[in-house]
Amino acid sequence: MDRIAVRRELGSPLHHQIYLVLADGISTGRYVEGEALPTEEQLTRMFSVSRITVRRAMESLHGAGLIERGAGRRTVVRAQIGRPMRMAMNSVIENIVPYGAETYAKVIEFGYVEARGFVREHLWQAMDKPMQRAVRVRSHEGVPIMHLTSYVPAVLGETFSADDLGRVSLFRLLARAGVHLARGDQVVSATLADPTVAQHLGIKVGAALIDMRRLLFDQKGRAVEYIEMLAIPDRMTLRMELGSGQIGPSKARQKSSRNNPK
Repeated sequence: MDRIAVRRELGSPLHHQIYLVLADGISTGRYVEGEALPTEEQLTRMFSVSRITVRRAMESLHGAGLIERGAGRRTVVRAQIGRPMRMAMNSVIENIVPYGAETYAKVIEFGYVEARGFVREHLWQAMDKPMQRAVRVRSHEGVPIMHLTSYVPAVLGETFSADDLGRVSLFRLLARAGVHLARGDQVVSATLADPTVAQHLGIKVGAALIDMRRLLFDQKGRAVEYIEMLAIPDRMTLRMELGSGQIGPSKARQKSSRNNPK
């Protein structure tokens, strides 16, 4: 059996490193549903760690709902609820409707606030009037996948209620208000779940999340929506389609600010 190096110098507890390796093996299909994982003795040799360390990793896998005890007390891969949601990234506007149609939204917060920071500087009317702020959790096949915080100008937000937002996508509500989204800027990075987001998504505090931020413009060039999306990596994959003109060397641009979606 191949040996896998885990080291304290990597900055994460050994048991968590083992958990990540095994969780990745489950999510990628290396270990399939119903298949027995290596025994504790095999895992101690594979990772060159103590049995106590292995047991802590297995406890984390069990707590995440990835494994269960099978026949003969062997640890087997548990059937995963739902399937990862796939979202294309080749067009910011075009993929808004598909993910809205495939998911269910629960409104956690809904109200009007004074715009600050990036929202105040970029969103239409934010300098003079309050912005509607809404916090939602979107689920796919009954499993939470995404935490969203959206801001829209009050003149648009007043055309729908919290109940409307729970039943209809924000994209369609804005269209109903006469807004036609024409383009958008999007940045994708990574972050860690804070206690509030972790509670809403049913994950551990400090868990890794995909961090997506979008600024959307209407046909008149006005920034009419800003949204922050935090998604669970193993419950959603992002796909980008490349044409022949997009394949080739490119220079990466460094973000000057974490909250800058341009």
